[in-house]
Amino acid sequence: MSALKENATLLLSEEDQALKKTMRIACEQDRALMMTAQPFTAMLAMQLNLIPVVDSRLPTAGTDGKNIFFNARFMARRSEADRRFIIAHEVWHCAMGHFRRQLGRDSKLWNQACDYEVNHILRAELGHCPTDALWDKRFGDLSAEEIYARLTHGIEQPRRGQTVLDTHDLDAALNEHSGELVIDPDFHPQAPATAQDQQSLGESWRQRLIAVAQQRDRLPGNLPGHLRRIVDRIREPQVPWQQLLARFLQKQQGGDRQWLPPSRRHIHRGLYLPSRKGSFLELTVALDNSGSCVNDVPIFLAELKGILSSFNRVSLRLIVFDTRVQSDEVLTEQDLYRLNKLEITGGGGTDFRPVFEACNEQSLQALIVLTDGCAEAPETPPAYPTLWVLTSDGRSPTDWGDVVHLNEPAV
Repeated sequence: MSALKENATLLLSEEDQALKKTMRIACEQDRALMMTAQPFTAMLAMQLNLIPVVDSRLPTAGTDGKNIFFNARFMARRSEADRRFIIAHEVWHCAMGHFRRQLGRDSKLWNQACDYEVNHILRAELGHCPTDALWDKRFGDLSAEEIYARLTHGIEQPRRGQTVLDTHDLDAALNEHSGELVIDPDFHPQAPATAQDQQSLGESWRQRLIAVAQQRDRLPGNLPGHLRRIVDRIREPQVPWQQLLARFLQKQQGGDRQWLPPSRRHIHRGLYLPSRKGSFLELTVALDNSGSCVNDVPIFLAELKGILSSFNRVSLRLIVFDTRVQSDEVLTEQDLYRLNKLEITGGGGTDFRPVFEACNEQSLQALIVLTDGCAEAPETPPAYPTLWVLTSDGRSPTDWGDVVHLNEPAV
């Protein structure tokens, strides 16, 4: 900060100080009004401090998960509806865990994808969306990861006049400076010091979301359907695939992601993410569709979607099997939507041998088998690494390969 202070030759004027006080009161009133019209979002907003600033490094607004910082001059130019939208926008960035979901993706495109996801929630919740905010009805049912894939490959482009309305990386903003600056001492975001701190902050927001939903259930009025679906999706525990794949893919020779040493780009933020030789994941997944797994197929598909969402480019060979291979196809990052509508055939017994026979016909980097494990597996392990992802009551079918249960968190 010392270098910044040396360049900060402009001080806050009395007019700016007065504006900060005015906008703090206005935004606190905006949040209070939301308690009547949008109580769910307002209750989450109460978890964050509202801090007005006049600072060259923050032209709009942003959050560190504990505070909402907003440029008083920026908010003063906004309508009351826009101000409420911007406050709610920062709240839902926290609630959706967008910071920990970035996972090394390109910051600009990830910020756009997150704004599209949040703004669809808020348009339904508030009945309003600023004209210059990123919004596209084609992204209505897509996650930030799915939207990111479309933006990355140029399938969709932001509409003219629409842009992000906030600063997502406040840590980087603190270190950006050129020429004369206005530095506001109240602008002091605190990024999590370590990866564990970031994970803890993300989990605390997940718990807040669940707690507020439970509290709303005890009060008159039902939680709107679009919010209920979000809460239900976040409430369900999932295997943290990024950590799981990090451990699993370390065993591969070569590959497009180098998991050790970590990327220096993110260490200063306490994020020990993989350094990237590229952004391509090539993987084979075998999905057990036997009768004993029929209730777990939706869970399997959700996890497959998680795999695709974790990488910029994906070639995912999906083999559906019971006693024989029912289907064998290749999916890419653009095929995420298909997993929601994937028609699975089968439902008989289980035999792993046809899967390994099919896999042995081609050179594989790795194989993930989603199953309950209730079948015989080859006695001899294949040349490629294999991960058995088992149902909660599943058992390992072999003494080789790595094993994880769907309800077992990776550590």
